[in-house]
Amino acid sequence: MVECTALEMRQPLTGLVSSNLTPSSNSRRALTMGSPNLTGPTLSDFDGQLLDGLEFCAKTYALFESIRAGNDGRSHLRMRKGASKKLMEELLPICKYVQNAYRAGRYISVRWFKDNQKFDAEVCQSGAYIDQGLFPAEACLEVTVAVHDKEYLSRELLDTGGVAFGVEGIERDKKTRKIKSTPVIRTNGDYIDNYCPLLLEQIAKKVRKGYPTETTLIVECTLNTFYMPDEWNTLLEKVGAQLPAHKFREIFVYDAVSGRSHSFYGER
Repeated sequence: MVECTALEMRQPLTGLVSSNLTPSSNSRRALTMGSPNLTGPTLSDFDGQLLDGLEFCAKTYALFESIRAGNDGRSHLRMRKGASKKLMEELLPICKYVQNAYRAGRYISVRWFKDNQKFDAEVCQSGAYIDQGLFPAEACLEVTVAVHDKEYLSRELLDTGGVAFGVEGIERDKKTRKIKSTPVIRTNGDYIDNYCPLLLEQIAKKVRKGYPTETTLIVECTLNTFYMPDEWNTLLEKVGAQLPAHKFREIFVYDAVSGRSHSFYGER
């Protein structure tokens, strides 16, 4: 892990001052994101670049809107084509974590790496919380997605104009190659019992790999149906009771649809 220099451990938003995305231009871009003529950032604008966390989020959303406004942009996002895969599966989950953690006294800068390596991003943190030893000055982020193994079929079906009832009850006909989705009757929270092992196994895979000290695991949960708040809490209780021993500083899980989130902490 690269050490953060004194210059890099900057106070909030100073990175925006020298950037092409100044606070005022950020606001203007947010108002014109729907324009098909918008030329947004590319993955190269993130790769290896230390960005203030809020600037990182602004650029990520600009990239999202730029792709979405392009030719077949929604299809590219839905099917994870080209840059959309890294955007949807790494950059946006990091944004979710940063926006949850960034606050007065905890200023976070992010350096994301495009190529595969031991972790997905480095973070440099500064501010009173770090000075008091509550959070490390240097840390790493690893991102993963807990998703049903047939979720890609529902995205493909929607992308071709079909209707998907969910990630369960969907299959591809081996002869015609057509995708068929049928409704599934759920009873007594069985969907929670079905999803819980999937989430636990995804976490366990990352636990077995081993990561640098002070790594936070970010888990985007693509749930198997829409969860009400009490159902989300039930899932968290079940996962927490069976969570494997780990050395992550934090396991940050969130629902990709509702945005609800929760952190599990290891023994320090």
